[in-house]
Amino acid sequence: MLDSAVLDVAFGLVFVFVILSLACSALNETISSIFNWRAEFLRRGIANLLEPANLDRGLEQTGRLLEHPLLNALVRPVTPRSRRRHYPSYVPSRTFVAALLDFDRAGTVRKVEDAIAAVPSEDARRALTVLYERADGDVTRFTRDAERWFDDSMERVSGWYRRRVQKVLWVLALALVVSLNVDSLRIAEELWTQKAVRAAVVARAETLEPADGSASVQEVARDVTELEQLAIPIGWSTESGPEGSAGWLARILLKPLGLLLTAAALTLGAPFWFDVLSKVARLRSAGAPPPATDAVRHGEGEETRAGRGATTRSRDIPAKEAST
Repeated sequence: MLDSAVLDVAFGLVFVFVILSLACSALNETISSIFNWRAEFLRRGIANLLEPANLDRGLEQTGRLLEHPLLNALVRPVTPRSRRRHYPSYVPSRTFVAALLDFDRAGTVRKVEDAIAAVPSEDARRALTVLYERADGDVTRFTRDAERWFDDSMERVSGWYRRRVQKVLWVLALALVVSLNVDSLRIAEELWTQKAVRAAVVARAETLEPADGSASVQEVARDVTELEQLAIPIGWSTESGPEGSAGWLARILLKPLGLLLTAAALTLGAPFWFDVLSKVARLRSAGAPPPATDAVRHGEGEETRAGRGATTRSRDIPAKEAST
């Protein structure tokens, strides 16, 4: 069993990371909602699907496609309070394929070959033709493959969006950490040397419940304020100077490192730190409970029921599970 003070310090640090990660996530979601990033990435993803070599032409065709009655129903109309249309953040694949195959809005039942020929994008026509030929004329199979084609493209769009979010999270994390002076090294030192502060932080961390992802900026701001009330050294006003020139030099040299460590930790996201928090909590307790007789243990306190007649010996655990 590790020293309880060491685990309590780790527990307190992870608690701070959870609260500040939630703050970064809430700010990011607010910014994303204001600028409608998801809808913008969706439009660009569809444009890239239709015209990968010409974004402007692709955006023009995307605009026409979104005017189709099947897709237009997903667009929020102009209102007196909002003078611009809000395009959807997500489009069901079956709806997209149906609208694409009715691009010219013929509104009549016709052959699939004719519907594909009416698509104005040469790249989309070629892709749909290949899928139709692979389906051997089976309309059901062709439709399913076309929907998968769209879903695969949207996976790339999700990757674009995640990279944008990661960059924004870095900016938000650095801004938050520097403005609040959240130095991981200094906080760890305070938790290690001040037993009362450590006990208060641990007690609060034990009552923390996983967020459902709907926390508002105001709620997160209240949680951040609570960190200061717990006497955690956050804020430039709480900065105390060490005694002696050597102490000042060490503080100056270590300050950027402590701030950067905190910012890097926050970019991992609140779900990651919630998971770490639960694992550290199990280490602080008496340990993980013993596995059930029909369970396969994966890690500290994590197991999967093997089912009737299954064995729990490590040599029978699949390679993928054993690696976890």
